[in-house]
Formats: sequence, structure tokens, C-alpha cells
Amino acid sequence: MKRKIAKSVSLALGLALLATACGDDGGGESSEGSSGEDIVIGVAGARVGPIANVGEGVGEAVNDWFEMVNANGGINGRKVKIEEIETKYEVPPALEAFARFQQSGAVMVAVEGTALSDALTPVSEQSKIPIIFPGQGNLDTLDGEAFPYAFPAGPLYAHQATATVQQQVDELGSDISIGCVAWEPPPGREYCEGVKNATESLGAEFAGEVVIPAAAADVDAQVRGAVALDADVVLHAAIFGQAVLLLKGLCDQAPDLPVGAWHWAITQNEINGAGAECMEGKFGASMSTLPSDEPEAVQMLRDYWEESGSDPNPVLEENSLYGNGLYIATVIEEGIRQALEIVGDDGEVTGEVMKQALESIDGYEGYGVACPITMSEKDHSGNRAVNIYEIRDGSWDRIGDCVTGPPVSNEPDVS
Repeated sequence: MKRKIAKSVSLALGLALLATACGDDGGGESSEGSSGEDIVIGVAGARVGPIANVGEGVGEAVNDWFEMVNANGGINGRKVKIEEIETKYEVPPALEAFARFQQSGAVMVAVEGTALSDALTPVSEQSKIPIIFPGQGNLDTLDGEAFPYAFPAGPLYAHQATATVQQQVDELGSDISIGCVAWEPPPGREYCEGVKNATESLGAEFAGEVVIPAAAADVDAQVRGAVALDADVVLHAAIFGQAVLLLKGLCDQAPDLPVGAWHWAITQNEINGAGAECMEGKFGASMSTLPSDEPEAVQMLRDYWEESGSDPNPVLEENSLYGNGLYIATVIEEGIRQALEIVGDDGEVTGEVMKQALESIDGYEGYGVACPITMSEKDHSGNRAVNIYEIRDGSWDRIGDCVTGPPVSNEPDVS
């Protein structure tokens, strides 16, 4: 499913930037960056609104990580300033936030949510400030030549879908049918399009798609629709409360049906909401190694908290949400490290330098959080691999390491 990135958003950014420039800039530095000073990274947060769970998990992880990095002397002696601005997962506040990041001298912006990354893609190019949005949507942005300042830097929704289908076909054989339940907005539809694409590519049968309206408070009709598909496996791209309702409904109406999810729905929220008995055997994909696996990055944080006398952040227990935040944080760290390789430890880091730095990342695994990430001037994908987890005895157990699926038919050629 291809979506156009609206160039008209640039006008809105210009107006937002003008408004910001006319107000108190709070002593912010030039958008060009400052030699030897703190490196400013923006986070377009979403702790309020429809993806608040994502916003909290990602935001907490990014802030925790750089608190630890700075406490240990920064990156090659340079401290990192994380500036998080709430957007409520709405485009106008995101544009205003980007303007403020530019005024603060940010050299890269992490974006939470496909609607925001789509809106900020053209303005990132205009401003020459890279945005990164691992694990989200829009296949077109893989093409670094078409979208030079947009960096997915991880498996998009279609890649998560194709990898999950690959794992199911590897386990069950190709003589199966797979259905999909999509959240109505583009991310959910892109996920199910990936399921359809991979199912047909691997010689299995696509049983059909059921769509959950974006703001639906009741999913009974979608539960009935999913059961009516009569599929051997159902994958879903539902989120948070809707995911819990869907899972509970499927457990009630089709208790033996294998059900899998994208990486926003393999959290404690689903286990607690749907119940351990219902969730047993359910599975899902994650671009990150879950914190419950205790990757090196999590061990580093635990050591830091112990040494500093701090309690571990309870959001860590949200698993994929915090894990995905660590994925983003470690990519940011490696981007900064590569930038300092380019300009020197006291050199001036700008958005253009950060673009070059991100395109220099090669085989990076983020302290055990990520499948190997490689980017280039042409290919901004990072990777197309996910880990597959299954609920066993109430916990997420990894059953597939860095699984990739077949190519997506409408994916741009970045070879």
C-alpha cells in the first residue's frame, strides 16, 4: 500500500517556524549545531493520545539510555541532550515541535508514529535534519535517494508481516490459510497487505482481511469476521485496548485458533488484559530483542541504576514498547558516534553530517537489542528482520531469531 508524502506540509512548517522564531527561543542554539557542545536530539513524543503506550515506552527508554550515556561521559566526550516535545500523535503539534527542534539546534529527530513520520518526511528534507522512525510504516521511505533525510532504520510493518508469515510457513508448511485483522489507519492496512503478499508468495492461501475502525470501542463484529475467515492462522495489527478485546473475543469464540501480532501488541498489556490462559500460545514479531531476554543494553541500564542508587524504570516491564525505544536510542547513539568519526570529537555536527553518519552504519546490533543494521545512501531500511516470540507459561519466549520474509512486491528497489 503506497502513500504519497504531502509536499504541502512544508508550508505549515514554515509558518510554525516563523511563529517559533518570533517568540522566546529559550536560548536555543543555531540549527547548524555547535562545535564541542552538547549534541541535541529531538523526540516527537506521543505520551498522550491514541498511541500513548508507545509514546511512554519509547520516550522512557530513549531518556533512560542517554541519561546513562551522559553519566558515563557521553559519546567520545560529547554529551547528548534529548529534547522531547509532546505531539499527542497529531500532525500540527508535530510540525510545531519540529520547528522548535530546529531552533534548539537539533541534528536528528526521532519520530513516534507513521502519521507523524509521513508529515515530517518532506520538512526534514527541507531543513536537512534527518528523522528516524524504526518499526513503523511507509515502504516508499526505504529509498534514500527519493527521501534523503527519512530513515526507517528497521523493519517496517510490511516486513514484520512477511517475516511472521515466513515463520508460520516454516513451522506449519505452505498448505495453510492465513487471515489478517487490520487497524483501519494506513499502518494496519500496510501490515495486512504484507501478510497477503507473503502468504501468496510462499504458496499458502490468504483467507482475507477484517478491518477494525480506528476509534472502535467494540470489536465484536471483527471477532466474528475473523472467525468466519476459517483460517488456520490469524495475524493482527490491532493496538492496546482493541488488541485486548480482539484477543479475548477470539479466545472465547475460537480458543484453538493460532493468533499472532505486530510488535505494538506483544506487551504485558495484552497478557494482563486478555489473561494468561487466553494468551498462552499467542505469538508476535518484534524488531527489538525484548527486555525480558536481558540483552546487553538492558544489563547496562540495570548496572547503571544499581550503581547510581536508582530503581529500575517500571516501564521496562512493558517489553516490546521499551525494547523498541532502546532500539531507537542505540541507533541514535551509533549515528552520533559515526558523525564524530567524520568531523572529529570536537567537530561541528549538523543534520547533513548526521545523514552521512546514519548512511555509514554497517552491521550494528545495538548492544544486543537489534538484528544487524546496515544503511547506505540508497538504502535507508536498516534491516527487514524481526524476532518472533510466543507466550509460554505466561512469558514471551523467543522462537525465531532475526527472521526475514520474502520481498514485498511494492517495495522500492534499493539494491
